[in-house]
Amino acid sequence: MKTLFLSTLITLFLVTSLFSQKTPKTPSTPLKVTTTTKGASYSITFDTDNKKENSSVSIKKNNNIYKFTARFHESKSGTIKKLLIDKLGNPNLSVADDTYRWIKTNNGNKLYDCKLTEDTLKIYVDKEFSTSNITEMMDEFGEVLKEVISGTDSKEEAKRIAKSELESAEKELARAKRELEKVKRRLERNN
Repeated sequence: MKTLFLSTLITLFLVTSLFSQKTPKTPSTPLKVTTTTKGASYSITFDTDNKKENSSVSIKKNNNIYKFTARFHESKSGTIKKLLIDKLGNPNLSVADDTYRWIKTNNGNKLYDCKLTEDTLKIYVDKEFSTSNITEMMDEFGEVLKEVISGTDSKEEAKRIAKSELESAEKELARAKRELEKVKRRLERNN
């Protein structure tokens, strides 16, 4: 009875320690997140040796504004321009040289302003005047643009992280089982 009680107690202790401690994971890309009571903002910079892969994305959201700013290699400009034209259309578009600009107004108030040059994109949404549909649409579109600019797929990244965490947990479980067997053998020798 005493052996059973000790075995159960040790097993409980090992399982508890297994699931309570995690090794911190290192981020795959530099990410700065700032959250305040008024909103959140984050920026991501992808810096590589290949200039075509370098890019940065900054998103700021709060109760009053949504602001998306990106810098990228000019080779991505065509893809981004196509996405913007497909999403925002031609009615609010003005083109001057290599600058494409979409401005949507209502009763003289600017709802959003989107400006694309050959290597930058800036989107500004004034939440005071725009509808929640426009704000939500731009927020979701910003995530799509971020993935295109950075060359990442957030769903695939989430799968990769989940798989890595599962493998790590399985290793920890195997280690805990080995430790439990060692403790059981010691207890059997002592009895």
